[in-house]
Amino acid sequence: MRMRATVSEPSAPVARVAPKGGARRFVVCFFVALMASAALPGPAIAADILRVCADPDNLPFSRAEGPDRGLYVELAELVAGRLGLRSEYAWFLSNYGRRAVRNTLLADRCDAYFGLPDDAEFMGRSVIRTRPFLDVGYTVIGPRPLALSSLDDIKGRRVAVQFGTTPQLLLAIRPGFRAVTFKLAEEAMEALTRGEADVAFLWGPTAGYFNKTRLGGAYAIVPIAGEGLQWHAAVGVRKGQDSLRADLDRVLDQLKPEINTLADKYGFPLGRPVSMDGQRGMLRPPERGVGGLQLVQLQEGPTRPTSSAGVSSSAAEGLIRLGRSLFNQHCSHCHAPNAVSPEPTRDLRRLTLRYGSRMREAAYATITVGRIDKGMPAWKDLLGEEGIQNVLGFLESVQRQP
Repeated sequence: MRMRATVSEPSAPVARVAPKGGARRFVVCFFVALMASAALPGPAIAADILRVCADPDNLPFSRAEGPDRGLYVELAELVAGRLGLRSEYAWFLSNYGRRAVRNTLLADRCDAYFGLPDDAEFMGRSVIRTRPFLDVGYTVIGPRPLALSSLDDIKGRRVAVQFGTTPQLLLAIRPGFRAVTFKLAEEAMEALTRGEADVAFLWGPTAGYFNKTRLGGAYAIVPIAGEGLQWHAAVGVRKGQDSLRADLDRVLDQLKPEINTLADKYGFPLGRPVSMDGQRGMLRPPERGVGGLQLVQLQEGPTRPTSSAGVSSSAAEGLIRLGRSLFNQHCSHCHAPNAVSPEPTRDLRRLTLRYGSRMREAAYATITVGRIDKGMPAWKDLLGEEGIQNVLGFLESVQRQP
């Protein structure tokens, strides 16, 4: 999962690496406009082809050209070979999450999307997934030996983080941490080598690939487990393609040794995660996150369902969850995951304090037409009316009371 530009996320995390350099933001953050980079396939599809959805520039996950093709591309080649097929690719930038899936997999331009988050809410019922084949997430990087029992072990040290990512927000709301913020994950890694930071807290695939290819593996990398910090990556196929999913599950299970070899080749951290709060071991990662797209989020606090007439409490909670997911994909790069921004001017939990009873009206107008002078585009075409209403429902559920 890479995070392009600002946050970049995993992702989505579709796993994405952190903002480019290696992480541009599954990510990114969960993301703004997607551009196609491949022509539509012809109407005739050969029976001996596995069509793969992939990002053309998202190492260490995928790349259209160059000596390093990325873990997902190399794995797709192995899978196709085991199935007796040859692979073809529908290249499409993945930093906008759902749109990438809609314009490739759901548009029948490809058959298998490697690196989707193992999250039933992501794309709803239109996509079914294989069993997860890889865990990805955030890591702490530092000089060897690096012994951690919890995240508190790096308190007081200078911690390099990437702007707009979960680690930046996480450290901002926890006392005792000294975060040093950089625009790109690669810049944070370079600061570590120059002694401008003592450790780094970054998207693992990006940091691992940089450490492997640029630094000769000089630094130790420790995965950190916790809500919004670790994800499962799977392969997504269209609803109804149960036979293909079964074939992929069978082959992926056979290829576990090769997957580990590819993970090592591209520097993916494979160690047992350390719990953010203290307890070493592979804790069950949250059931949302990334494959190639980084979904950035902090631990979700309780929300107040804003049930309207005719809408049950459980249905309202479902709409709030959907609104939260849309917000994290499209708005978190500026306003923080789950709207938990440490900056008062960007803290959307304060909308009711600012606008009172006009909160929903003001938020709707801003989302619909944007604030071009502030760099915020209009979201009405991307989100649609239903999506905007879901985001508004989520924002209402997290408002601070006077």
